[in-house]
Amino acid sequence: MSVHQLTIGDIECAVLQEGAAFMDRESVIARYPNVEPADVAAALGDSEPSGSLNLLYINSGGTRILADVGFGADGPAGMGGTLKGLAELRLSPAEIDIVFLTHFHSDHIAGFFTPAGEPVYGNAIFVTMQAEWDEWMGRWAASGAEADQENLARFKAQQDRFQFVSAGDEIAPGVTVVDLIGHTLGHAGLLVESGGERLLHVVDLLHQHFQFANIDWHFSFDTDSVQAVQTRRRVLQQCVDEEILTLFYHLDFPGLGKVTREGGAFVWNPTEFKS
Repeated sequence: MSVHQLTIGDIECAVLQEGAAFMDRESVIARYPNVEPADVAAALGDSEPSGSLNLLYINSGGTRILADVGFGADGPAGMGGTLKGLAELRLSPAEIDIVFLTHFHSDHIAGFFTPAGEPVYGNAIFVTMQAEWDEWMGRWAASGAEADQENLARFKAQQDRFQFVSAGDEIAPGVTVVDLIGHTLGHAGLLVESGGERLLHVVDLLHQHFQFANIDWHFSFDTDSVQAVQTRRRVLQQCVDEEILTLFYHLDFPGLGKVTREGGAFVWNPTEFKS
């Protein structure tokens, strides 16, 4: 697995690749319900679908933050790179101070617990948006699926260790919560600022490169597709206007780059990465 280290002013950061999930073309094409499949196929062209899982690690003044946890050591084949990446940084899970959960989709939270149901990051404070917690506790409670009931019981058992935040809250010096509502009801990212430099982690604002030119396309895993489009447009325009370094969870590793506009369409300009 891969680790990409960078600094934002005085704040140390790293992008940890949890894994590079293979996304077959037909599955990707089927994920945009308000678009004709032929149009999605044409937008994808000959390109391979994006499928990386890029987690953000932050060390702000000695406070160590991990944004999401991926699938973890017991996840699907090819996953578990987050723990290996931390080891490469000479860190153990016990040394993480804050686990920030951007949202509760399984590729972001499955590695939260050991098979025995204990938190992997046992010394950390757990942080998320109240709306995100409420959405998933309600979803899981209403589901008869065994996995959902297990998630409900395990997370409820840790509720006292969760801190609920709002957009604009600072969780560590220079690390601020950003509202990304739409993909889920409490979908949130992080803005890292130090020494005049900034990094905006926009998580699952979009999933494939062709979405930059097609921001109105709905995505089947968005809780509120209309709100997700509005958020996508707003945040991408902010990235253009402020020329900010941006991190996407699912674009090709390390998922870092800048967004520009050409001919009225948003364009992704990835940071070159040499392993």
